[in-house]
Amino acid sequence: MKKLFFVFLIPIIVFAIDSCANSKEDTSGALGQMDQTLDQPNATDDKVNPNIPIVAISSCYLLDNSSIDNSSVDNSTITDNSTINNSTVKNCSTVSFSRIASSTIDNSTITRSTVDNSTISYSTSDNSTIDNSTASKSRVDNSTLYYSTDDNSTFGSSTIRFSTTCFSTIDNSSFDNSTVCYSTLDNSTIRLTIIDNSSIYHSTTDNNSTILKSTLTSSTIDNSSLDNSTVTLSTIDNSTLSYSTSDNSTIRKSVISYSTACYSTIDNSTLDNSTVCNSTLDNSTISISTLDNSTINNTTLTNSTTCNSTIDNSTIDNSTVCNGSVVMSIVNRTVQNQIMTESVAPTLSSISPVDSASSTSCTTTITVTFSEAMKLTSVTSNTDNTSCSGSIQVSANSFSSSCVQMTSGDPTTSDNRTFTVTPSTALSNSETFKIKVTTGSKDTSGNPMSSDNTTGTGFTTSGSGKNGC
Repeated sequence: MKKLFFVFLIPIIVFAIDSCANSKEDTSGALGQMDQTLDQPNATDDKVNPNIPIVAISSCYLLDNSSIDNSSVDNSTITDNSTINNSTVKNCSTVSFSRIASSTIDNSTITRSTVDNSTISYSTSDNSTIDNSTASKSRVDNSTLYYSTDDNSTFGSSTIRFSTTCFSTIDNSSFDNSTVCYSTLDNSTIRLTIIDNSSIYHSTTDNNSTILKSTLTSSTIDNSSLDNSTVTLSTIDNSTLSYSTSDNSTIRKSVISYSTACYSTIDNSTLDNSTVCNSTLDNSTISISTLDNSTINNTTLTNSTTCNSTIDNSTIDNSTVCNGSVVMSIVNRTVQNQIMTESVAPTLSSISPVDSASSTSCTTTITVTFSEAMKLTSVTSNTDNTSCSGSIQVSANSFSSSCVQMTSGDPTTSDNRTFTVTPSTALSNSETFKIKVTTGSKDTSGNPMSSDNTTGTGFTTSGSGKNGC
């Protein structure tokens, strides 16, 4: 019985394949009838399975409501609730409203379908779901990827979850629990995702994402970690920045370490081992950092250096505050264990006796007044002998061979600005003495005088018998 059945069946198969090769659609229903015939139970079946070869469909243009298993589909259209299993779809084929599982899709188009556990390359997917698959060098639009891997593809208006995407271009898409590397993201939403060596524009990063070695522009970063990245024109909230650079951005409630933030606004944040320039800091904590040309409000600085800045209502502990020619304003602050420095060199305000003075007493004292408070240990005189040493010197021979020895303990001061020295013995009568103040004199910030200052003509003592001479 079965032998007669197959003798009858073989001409039908030949006829069906010949019809498929010369028409765009199986209008005769031969393929469907063949499937029904193969599936009919037979009471007299001897249960020996026929050995039918794998059929490669290479020129049929439309497969409608079909099941394709362990086959190769070439340059064809598969649509309307078809199923493709363990097969290869290639060469400009189209799959729509169907399910693809454990197959290879090459140089084809997938629309409004579900792809599971398959490989997609050089193809286009639109309005589809891709699950547990690998995509490379393809375009995916308006689709959802789950537990998949993508390489060197383009995404638009898609949802990518629990997947890996590398070397891709992503626009207006959503990432969740995924990994993105060496890609460009624009107008996208990123959640619980790792982004490495990528560029992010006009996007939102949220919920414990990690951004490594990437560039972010005009984006919003919330509850995320940035490492070795560059952030520009963005908003960063509740995040951690390390070894990163921020420019023209807003940083709030974040931790910044080993990073640089310039032209930014930093609020309610903690900075550690970082550099801040041309920025505004408010309600923050700064430690072991450098701040330059910034505004600091309601902030605590510890073990840090702040230059050319305005500090208001802040606490400065064990830090250095400095400025150049810019006036620094420190208002309503607590200053503790700090060094406040500036770089303006001190000058001489006056010297007495004045230049060209005559009939000066031989027992006169010499007084020097500086423009600011001076470092006491830098203003000195020679009290041991007649050599020309010390920062205040008096000489009758233009400092060529000897100077006047001063009284032990000189110079003396009451305000650290005006210093007085007294000759240890009376000066010679009718003699002219010059006064020199050297660059050894330094202000409390350690700035020396810009040059030695020596009187032009000097003062002259009175003659014998006059003014103690």
